[in-house]
Amino acid sequence: MHEPAPRSFAKQREDTVVSVCFATPRPNSTTFETIRKVVQTLDTTFRFREIILVVETHEREAFLPLVEEVSDVRLFLVRKGTEYYERRVIAAEEAIGDLVLIAQEDEVAAIDVLAFLERAESANAIAIASQDKRRPIKTFLSWPFVALGRLAGFAVYPSDWQSIAMPRTLLNHILAHDEPRLALRYPPRDPRLPLAGFTAETNVTSRGAFKDIGRRMQLLQTLLVFLTPIILSVVAISSTILTLVGIAYAAWIIGAVIMVDALAPGWLTTNTMLAVSAVFMGVSTLGLSLGLQHVLRQNVRDRGERVSEEVNRIDLFGKVSADLNVELESEAWAQNTTKPHGE
Repeated sequence: MHEPAPRSFAKQREDTVVSVCFATPRPNSTTFETIRKVVQTLDTTFRFREIILVVETHEREAFLPLVEEVSDVRLFLVRKGTEYYERRVIAAEEAIGDLVLIAQEDEVAAIDVLAFLERAESANAIAIASQDKRRPIKTFLSWPFVALGRLAGFAVYPSDWQSIAMPRTLLNHILAHDEPRLALRYPPRDPRLPLAGFTAETNVTSRGAFKDIGRRMQLLQTLLVFLTPIILSVVAISSTILTLVGIAYAAWIIGAVIMVDALAPGWLTTNTMLAVSAVFMGVSTLGLSLGLQHVLRQNVRDRGERVSEEVNRIDLFGKVSADLNVELESEAWAQNTTKPHGE
């Protein structure tokens, strides 16, 4: 396991705000204990941190005791049935930290959180946890996802954990991606988004080959949907070729009519229909594919309100400025302008 660099976290730091996001926390004692341990670990090193929990509306009451017990916990409520990848995007968009860790509770309990964050910060890269132990069955079952991921431009590896840590600048690049849901789980193959591996020695039992089948189906569907522009481009090219073939076929028929004195009965009618059908199908499919590509390019990704409510709002920026005795210039100017001239 990677160890923090000497003196990297020697004392409580005040120059960095850390955000730890739990997109799918389960309302049970194990999850609560994991969050408490993460908070205790972070508080030994960082002065400012926040914990973001994204839960469904019916789970609100179960998490309220934890919100009251642990400071700087932000609880966001989403509609029931909000998919896993969408909840990760919501958590990442709400995070305000300089270092952001999107954590899975069972995984974060098995790794050194400080070393994981230090890995992302020191390398200025996206840190992805994984384990050395490979499972042949899982690797075999994951090959369709790996192939589709490579085709779509994502680094999809079956051994990668769901927990991911990165600096704020890299998170901004990911959130600006066309498909941030996939990018937060499997980073894009982009030179602006360097990757840093982090090997975990402890195995996580929940990462089995047959676990979370529904989530894997969501991933497969998302990959296929993201490949829509590529598929439409292939359809457009094939339709163009079909149109050209149909036109060439029609020219050959016209040449046959001119050059041949006697054609077989029905030959002209049959081949004319084939040529017309080829041209019509090619032009129609080409028009539809080009139209859909235009719509996709013009369509702005929906960023409407997905969070129904934030249960407890915290002013972390105000806390930072108060603890560090920072006075904003605008506030100082406002105070000076309100004072009487005689003072």
